[in-house]
Amino acid sequence: MMGRMRYLLGDYTSEGGPGLVVAGPDGLGEAAPTTNPSWVTTGGPAGAVYTVSETEPGFAAAWRIGTTFAPEEIGTAQATGGDNPCHAVVHPSGKWLLVANYGNGGGGGSVAVLPIGVDGALDAPVEVFELVGSGPDQDRQSGPHAHQIVCHSGRVLVVDLGSDRVHAFALDAAGRLEPVASTSLEPGFGPRHLAFVGDRALIAGELSNTVVVGDFDAASGTFALGPTLPLPGAEPADLAALPDIGLPEDGPRPYPGAVVADEEHGLVYVTVRGTDQVVVVDPAGPTLVRSVPAGGSWPRDAVRCADGSLLVACQFGGVVTRVDPTGERASSRVWDCPGVSCVTALT
Repeated sequence: MMGRMRYLLGDYTSEGGPGLVVAGPDGLGEAAPTTNPSWVTTGGPAGAVYTVSETEPGFAAAWRIGTTFAPEEIGTAQATGGDNPCHAVVHPSGKWLLVANYGNGGGGGSVAVLPIGVDGALDAPVEVFELVGSGPDQDRQSGPHAHQIVCHSGRVLVVDLGSDRVHAFALDAAGRLEPVASTSLEPGFGPRHLAFVGDRALIAGELSNTVVVGDFDAASGTFALGPTLPLPGAEPADLAALPDIGLPEDGPRPYPGAVVADEEHGLVYVTVRGTDQVVVVDPAGPTLVRSVPAGGSWPRDAVRCADGSLLVACQFGGVVTRVDPTGERASSRVWDCPGVSCVTALT
């Protein structure tokens, strides 16, 4: 169970969300009315947490969560040097906030590096690295779209939905990004997020509704990719060859969202919007293990809890649900939050 654990919720204020808010066993706390905080990440000095505002232009802000659990801004928000930032992570050194600027409809994806002060406050970017490339889906891939940043084995990995690539960078002491290599995925794959179990990553394709496993080599900065595995719902013809894991053979187009690693059991959980399911994948195969209902509409993000359950942010349902990935217990409603897009453990 959740116990006294608390979580940070990000949401779209343009969809009626409250802004950055702390959620716990006693409900939602007082919100910080920042605009469209679509992503929240932890790991800053003295417990500082960070939001990115999915706006044009985009902004990043630092916050302190005090004893009253009401967010207090540290310093001033900083422009991220691009449009619609959708993901951010604190570099393992603790010195930099790395921000994925998705861009706009025409592309414009980039990666920003913002210095973090000793008090957790942000400074203006020292680097805004512009990505290049495109893909076959002209509605979504007319240009690059950075969608996630992962730090692994000394590399900064950038998942680019627009160009069907995962880029690897080195980050120097001055905060400058140096390209190392890129791994190309199938055209139209549309990579959104990845998660590691050891040095093996599961990469989810938002546009293809598929996943692929890649063994990462830090020296070269590339992935050795395995076969692509279709998730249920891509096309009715695909479902006949898959195990019966409980998804309908028709209905809304599915869009994979969050990718959450369960290193304890060697599994990865993928939320699928449209079919509103959580699909359990064994990356060793890879094979699909089962699928369970997310309990809400448009499961955009998820986090694994200490008891093995998942908290799932269901954006269109305006609810955070608790999901048992074993399927033994039905999903349940935990918090109501309009436009919720992100749920992160408050460490």
